Amino acid sequence: MKFRTKAGLTIGGIALLLGGAVTASSLMDATWLRTRLVEAIDQQTGRQLRIESLHVWLLPYPWVEAKGVRLSNRQGGTRPDMFTAKELRARLSLSALFSHRVVLDDVSLMQPALLLERTPDGKPNWLFEPTDTGHDDSGTSSGSHRHWNLSLSSVHVRDGALVWSDIRRRLTGQVDVDQADVTGLTGGSVAISLRGHHDSGAFTLAGTTGPMPPVAGETWPVHLTATLAVNKRPSGKLHIDGTITDPQHDAGYDLQIGGELGQLADIEALFPNADVPDASDVTLQAGVTGSGASPGLRMLHLRTGSVDLDQMLEGLHADTFTLDAAQPADRLAVSLNGKLNGQALTLHGMLGTLEETVSAVRVPGSSTLPLQLSLEDGGSSVMLDGTAGGGKTSLNVHGSLPALTFGPGKPSLQALKVDGHLASDAPLSILHEQDSQTWLRAVQATLDVTIQRVTWQSVAWDAVSAHVTADSGRLTADPVRAGGTGVVQGMPQSGRFGYDVSGNIPHMTITASPLVLPAEIVESWAGVPALVNGSLQLVGSIAADGADMDAWKKSAAGHLGVSMVGGRVSGQALAAIIGRGIPVRGTMGLRCFGVHMNIADNRATMERIGLEADMLSLTGNGSVSLSDGALDLHLTPRIGIGGTGASSPVGVGGTVSSPQPHLEPGSDGRFAIAIGGNQTSSDQCPDLLAAAREGGNGPSAAPAPAGKANGLMNMLKGLLR
Repeated sequence: MKFRTKAGLTIGGIALLLGGAVTASSLMDATWLRTRLVEAIDQQTGRQLRIESLHVWLLPYPWVEAKGVRLSNRQGGTRPDMFTAKELRARLSLSALFSHRVVLDDVSLMQPALLLERTPDGKPNWLFEPTDTGHDDSGTSSGSHRHWNLSLSSVHVRDGALVWSDIRRRLTGQVDVDQADVTGLTGGSVAISLRGHHDSGAFTLAGTTGPMPPVAGETWPVHLTATLAVNKRPSGKLHIDGTITDPQHDAGYDLQIGGELGQLADIEALFPNADVPDASDVTLQAGVTGSGASPGLRMLHLRTGSVDLDQMLEGLHADTFTLDAAQPADRLAVSLNGKLNGQALTLHGMLGTLEETVSAVRVPGSSTLPLQLSLEDGGSSVMLDGTAGGGKTSLNVHGSLPALTFGPGKPSLQALKVDGHLASDAPLSILHEQDSQTWLRAVQATLDVTIQRVTWQSVAWDAVSAHVTADSGRLTADPVRAGGTGVVQGMPQSGRFGYDVSGNIPHMTITASPLVLPAEIVESWAGVPALVNGSLQLVGSIAADGADMDAWKKSAAGHLGVSMVGGRVSGQALAAIIGRGIPVRGTMGLRCFGVHMNIADNRATMERIGLEADMLSLTGNGSVSLSDGALDLHLTPRIGIGGTGASSPVGVGGTVSSPQPHLEPGSDGRFAIAIGGNQTSSDQCPDLLAAAREGGNGPSAAPAPAGKANGLMNMLKGLLR
């Protein structure tokens, strides 16, 4: 600064002091100071400072008053200004002006608002970029090209606002700053005391940091404690201790973080969009290292009480949950006690190292996570060992389950075991998909399943086994094998199931050679009224295209035989088919039942239908539409009386749910009832069962019992109606 400029400032200062308030008032329009402040802010931060009005007062001591203060935001920010204040008051050091410094002490801010955000490109607006003005100390007489610095010794805030926004990380919110005091800004240690609130949440922040702004290239210490209260109830506290190296250039940090929180959801009082899980009794000890927005962990101890983990796996709830790793190289130990969709569950095991685990959480689509987990429920367990995520999932699977029941009327399993391997190139986010076809296209699997015993209504199977493979959208269970008890004791059963979704239209194949199933289940699948009660033996092969039952019915093709020995037949269902006037109540004992059909073109064509029950024998053929259940049956029921019987052809139209029987004419075109003949000499069960079983093995029908004549005339009248 030239001598005449210094002299002018000195003389002006003396004049002001001598002139008192009158002279002071003449300098209230402090354009000269506004220019210096704007220059200093631009040089130190690269931002633009705007002040609506700036006054300088000398009595009772030098101080400034600024109104309408605004500091511009980083380019690309959501708002034009990063900081605003209605009014600023501060003591002004006159002597510092001679050294091209603007020093403000005891700065008081009224109604300030500070916005902290990351711009869409991920850059934080709180990191400044000083400009290089290339100033020259020789300057000119005006001093307009000289370098000016701004420094603050202490700041006091009343009724302020703090807004933060990180849209990419879904961290946005706002709090009211009731009071804040920051002192020691001109020294090496800055003290902070802050109190604020947002809606029902109140918080405090206290502690010390290194100098502000941090010195380039040097380490910046941090020692802070925060508390949170919700609805005037203490909720938790947080401690942060450590160092940040060269914050201006993001050289890295090493922080020790510890805290506790009664309800994790309480932080949403300050972070309303945090979308945190519902967790209680959370305690945390963590060592955080790294740089910028990519933190790493060198130590982690996390404990929670009850917590919902639907974000990890739908239906997963933990009563207790822990994560532990004492060193960066240690694998992260995980433990969970809770429920999965209401089923008790215990999980424990190991994930990858802290670095591997953090990387997998941060970028699950490209990071692979090693894991070794055991899911247990009493004597039940499923063990997974391998890697998951990052397009390189590869897991060995071993599971055992002493018993599994799916509910009333559903199968019950004993001693279930699964061994095999799962692999996938898909990201773990596929677990949230509800479409099973998407899962099937994404997984490669080989599994061997064994079950000691399966019971399902009237049927029981022993030594059930299946070899299951999945590859490129093709699921195959081949073979499925089982032994049987009860009516099929000792008879081996086998089958094959295939489901191919690799193309545009799913393709399904089912083969039974044979399989025994409860009659009620088969009738329910086929959509027909309950006719027989017992165990049905199925033989055949069916293929179908499509993704639902309607498509399968329309496209089904193949052959199927259905047979039964023993069991019962519904008299009401028979009466609906062969004559509604037949007074049959309850059920009748069944010697044999058999149907063999060919399936094509949306129709099941039954070339042979047969049934032998108490006092009733039935033979015939016909067809049924698979899509709408339309019937076209031609039956000959025979009512037995000892060695004699009566029969008459019956046609059945209508639908499966509403059959319409009627008498049919004989070959001569006349309607008639045939009475007589020896019923026992023409037992159809052996041939009927052989046809329905396609020549395979199965239990034989019991001998025909002696007939009874009671109700004959009533039954005949029913046939004639």
